[in-house]
Amino acid sequence: MLGKTKRYLEVTRVLLKYNLIPELYRDLRTNYISNPDCTCDFDVENRQTAVKLRQAFEDLGPTFIKMGQTMSKRPDLVPQPYVIEMSNLQDKVKPVPFEEMAESLDLACICEYQTREGRNRKKSEDELKAERKRRAKAFIEIFDSFDPEPIACGSIAQVYKGVLDSKPVAVKILRPNLIDTINIDLSILDDFKPVMKKVLRVGKKFDIDAFLLEIREMLTREVDLRIEAVNMRRFDDNFKNVKNVAVPKIYPDYCSANILTMEFIQGTQVKDLIDMPVPQSKKSEYTRTITKSYLKQVYIDGFYHADPHGGNMLVEENDTVAFIDFGAVGSIDDELQKNMLEFYYSINNRDVEGATQAFLKIGGVDARDVDVRRLRKDMDDLIANQNYGLEGRQSDNYAKLGLKYDIRLPGEFSTLQRAILLIEGVCLELDPRYNIKTIAIPVLMDAYKKLNIPKGAALHIEFSAEPPDEKAELRAAIREVAEKMEYMGDRFLEGKQKENKRSVFSKEFYLAVLLVVSTYILLYGDAFSWVGLVGFMGTILIALLSVIRRN
Repeated sequence: MLGKTKRYLEVTRVLLKYNLIPELYRDLRTNYISNPDCTCDFDVENRQTAVKLRQAFEDLGPTFIKMGQTMSKRPDLVPQPYVIEMSNLQDKVKPVPFEEMAESLDLACICEYQTREGRNRKKSEDELKAERKRRAKAFIEIFDSFDPEPIACGSIAQVYKGVLDSKPVAVKILRPNLIDTINIDLSILDDFKPVMKKVLRVGKKFDIDAFLLEIREMLTREVDLRIEAVNMRRFDDNFKNVKNVAVPKIYPDYCSANILTMEFIQGTQVKDLIDMPVPQSKKSEYTRTITKSYLKQVYIDGFYHADPHGGNMLVEENDTVAFIDFGAVGSIDDELQKNMLEFYYSINNRDVEGATQAFLKIGGVDARDVDVRRLRKDMDDLIANQNYGLEGRQSDNYAKLGLKYDIRLPGEFSTLQRAILLIEGVCLELDPRYNIKTIAIPVLMDAYKKLNIPKGAALHIEFSAEPPDEKAELRAAIREVAEKMEYMGDRFLEGKQKENKRSVFSKEFYLAVLLVVSTYILLYGDAFSWVGLVGFMGTILIALLSVIRRN
């Protein structure tokens, strides 16, 4: 309770320092037409307050920084200047001296080697200082060499450069005493829910509990670096056959909840390439690599980097694009993938009705509960902007449409929209003529057309230089069709047939499966069509023999 009271006083002090209470109340409750480029007087005034809010969040630490980053994904609720400024809450935190990081310099939990009495005994300042020095020295001695000056500082962790086994490594270390502060801050935000509801004036259309839950889950994932290690390994596996996309390898023996040791990537941050004398053809090539790799993450893997800003992507000397910092990731299930593909496919084909229905599916809403006529009109406006808009950013903010019609879009959809906007913003700075549609639509259309074909044969979109193994794909296709039909048959039979009848019916059913598979191979097997023909004729023969034997 004492800790929470002290934190309340700290939050109040920061808000008063920047005079934010009256300014925020005025800005968030003012309705006016805003230019997305922030050129009108109101926007310029708001931008000053937004800068103050960003500075206050940075002063208050990781919980408020994450809240600001979450706000940057909600232009449907937050004025445009705040969305832009909150997106700048990246790698701009003051560093903590290395000795003060000592609390996090354990490759194992301290509970494993300290007694309860030792942990709880009150130590003098001199004892604490000596212990920090001892821990820092012991940690540094693990490496061939280690630079105690951080090369990057975030709200959650700091990154250092070292050498391990004669190879350069990057070492990510959590900031000390982080979890206690985060828990107190989350409790304070819960206390402020009624105030936030009143100030934002969004009522039932905005689920503030879900908003705070998203922040809590994001922080829970990021304060355990073992989760990030898993994310990196998963991403690396997804791109193991892609030559121009990379992710750092990790050193599992030198990782813990507080420490992540990984390969140091020698490269140039994408954001630094913008003003460098690099041929425009190269920059355009990087935008294609970034965009196609991201489409693969989202629509093929269903697992994507959720914070792909220009500082989290590096270009190596061989033109490979490396993604780093996997504290924030997202995942999409098959159903949402399919609905989103249908949505974007309809938008590209100017199919207002198809886009409307897909949008309702994404939100899990029955058309009878929405004014579909008005929704179609607004969807028509979005499609017109998507297909006939001027040069520049093409991704639209569908969250506004969801809020207008009280359609609660899944959090994954909002997170992904923000990530795609980040990708698009980075690529536009690299190449002013960049249009995400020209790269994305052919891939999305290809994926959409093949939605109902088994993945082994369907989603081999050209990310790998290796030619497809036609035999393996055909076998996978046959196996998947058979498995799906077998499952459908079992479901149909379950509880409807007695055991003796089920046995007879199953034989007939599997003959049908064999007939379908054989027909599939006959039509689409190309060089293997003869296998389908043999299977087709064999199935007919077996069926005739079964009828004769039964008679």
